[in-house]
Amino acid sequence: MAGFDPRLFASLGYGARIFELSYDMTPSMPVYHQHIPYSLALHRRHSDPHPAKRQDGSSFANEVIVTSGHSGTHIDALGHFSRNGCLHGGIKVSEIETRDGYRELNAAEIPPILQHAVVLDVAAARNVDCLAPGEEIAVSDIEKALTLSGGDIRPGDAILIRTGWSKHWSDAETFNGRRGGMPGPGETAARWLVSRGTTLVGSDTPGFECLPTPGASVHALLLVDEGIHIMENLNLDQIARLRRPRVVFVALPLRLVGSTGSPIRPIAIA
Repeated sequence: MAGFDPRLFASLGYGARIFELSYDMTPSMPVYHQHIPYSLALHRRHSDPHPAKRQDGSSFANEVIVTSGHSGTHIDALGHFSRNGCLHGGIKVSEIETRDGYRELNAAEIPPILQHAVVLDVAAARNVDCLAPGEEIAVSDIEKALTLSGGDIRPGDAILIRTGWSKHWSDAETFNGRRGGMPGPGETAARWLVSRGTTLVGSDTPGFECLPTPGASVHALLLVDEGIHIMENLNLDQIARLRRPRVVFVALPLRLVGSTGSPIRPIAIA
């Protein structure tokens, strides 16, 4: 793997555990209302008549999956957001946008992810179970969360923010922000993370920013201005409870040529 650094695992020690940070992909999961719904249906079944069955009695089954690149736990490609007709690096949308997707800045260009991550349990730092809809995360909240875990942010880190929003996973209207918005960092906190050398961000919400947006778009700031990928719908409850200052984070985006995002199955090793 390009960029593999064995020092990532040096501090883990014996007994390190793997933590699942994604959700099951099911038709009942909440999908943000501006993306198409997820569905899965069997195309060929074991119960189908011949020719599905072979002479030795064996058979196979397969399925048809319809999904957005932004369904479930996923990562945003840089082509997901633009500003004034331009994408990251000043690339004009009109130059790379086609019926079949984007010629550049698409999900297939996101490399395998293997790096240190800092888990910020902002909900616990505020001593609440879950932040409120439309509640903005400030720099002071990040600093309190760092104090809680004894961590610090170093250049090249991924930042994973827990708001407690997974509490609403089974309530799609609330989870997707249609009952007053969703919590997340505002412009000031996002710029502060960028200034610390953050290279990847993610949260347990479907929007990774305070919505309704109190200032400039955090998505545009990160994706367009800074070239920083955003992950959403992370399941951070279990890993956050460990209060580890740092974890090893792994995620593999699908090589979906042209796509503005990709489902991922991220893990943390701690």
